[in-house]
Amino acid sequence: MPTPTSFSLAQPALIDVTPTLSDTTPIPTSVPVAEVVPGEINVVVLGSDRRPDWNDWHTDVVQVVSIQPMVPAVTVLSIPRDLYVYIPGFRMSRVNFADMYGELYGYEGGGPALVQQTLLYNLGIPIDHYVRTDFDGFIGIVDALGGVDIPVHCRLQDHWPYPDENGEYPIKVLEPGVHHMDGETALWYARSRITSSVFARERRQQQVLQAIWRKSRGLDLLPRLPQLWEQFRSMVVTDMEFGNVVKLAEVAFRLDEQNVRFRSIGYQHVVPWTTPNGGSVFLPNWEEVGPVVGEALGPVPENRLWRTLQTVEVWNGTGSADWDQLAADRLYREGFVAVIGQPDRRDYPQTQLVDLTSTAKGSPVSYLRWMFNVSPEAIISAPDPNAGAQVRLIIGADYQTCRDP
Repeated sequence: MPTPTSFSLAQPALIDVTPTLSDTTPIPTSVPVAEVVPGEINVVVLGSDRRPDWNDWHTDVVQVVSIQPMVPAVTVLSIPRDLYVYIPGFRMSRVNFADMYGELYGYEGGGPALVQQTLLYNLGIPIDHYVRTDFDGFIGIVDALGGVDIPVHCRLQDHWPYPDENGEYPIKVLEPGVHHMDGETALWYARSRITSSVFARERRQQQVLQAIWRKSRGLDLLPRLPQLWEQFRSMVVTDMEFGNVVKLAEVAFRLDEQNVRFRSIGYQHVVPWTTPNGGSVFLPNWEEVGPVVGEALGPVPENRLWRTLQTVEVWNGTGSADWDQLAADRLYREGFVAVIGQPDRRDYPQTQLVDLTSTAKGSPVSYLRWMFNVSPEAIISAPDPNAGAQVRLIIGADYQTCRDP
């Protein structure tokens, strides 16, 4: 495996490269560098479809993992593969071309260094380290963990990428619920976009990263890290030394679920555009993108910290398996503590919120009502000083697993 070249985090430095590329799109000016929390570590996770004998590939997974060791807290920010940006020293292009350009045209530090400069120039994101893997490496990581459990909120249907005995590519369907996935299935889940948007695919990629973290922590891998490091070095390329990995692993094992945030540059932050060559891309709207980046790299908001003190007990009042776990996953992603309770029955027609506190001050009910689209008549006050939660969420038959508020 080649030794990755380290790179500087100075302002974007454009090297003298003259590839045979052209573009008539005006080059935007660089954006301000985002303010970060003292001690913050930003790692860009890159996933590509590169093969050993390929000279043309794309990095369709670009996720920035921002780690605040002192809290500890982590924010995962997804970058759309079709975001049309200036690749320093080259041209306007999709962000998922930067890694390939850096490798093919001899950029100092290679593809990851050019990705780092691209994110800094266009989004103001300073990158400290990178981790890159390809399809085989990703499958190997998931399989080495014994597979991962992923809460699937939206029905997903797409062609399976491997032919059957007849040479045909069968259709695979996942219904809402918690699914145990091996490496190949997790890769299919993270890459599928035939029946969903590119933004939905990026959220699924975040789910896969979260599932890998959950499984790693559950297996208590910290004592085995030296042996595992040697194993995983064949699956990833990174500029991190073993000491960096130990430090980040220690943070990961101290991290509470509700202190993991997920942010995306979504459809509301970009402008659809067609390139001079007819490609469909997204132009970043900096007035919308800037606040997203600032929040992702900034300190955890006070209202988010407040939610970590609120416990929601979830009952599955339906006959649909795993709906309580899907709701709990949504609560975790919004910063709440979630516990699964035993329902008194399974035939609730409506989703309900039961306020178990004796005061409305500081109650999360209004926020939860918005999150789960609960009707006003389904809000119930039932103070219980012995309850271990502030609110009980009872999932009813009207629960929309795929709803994204």
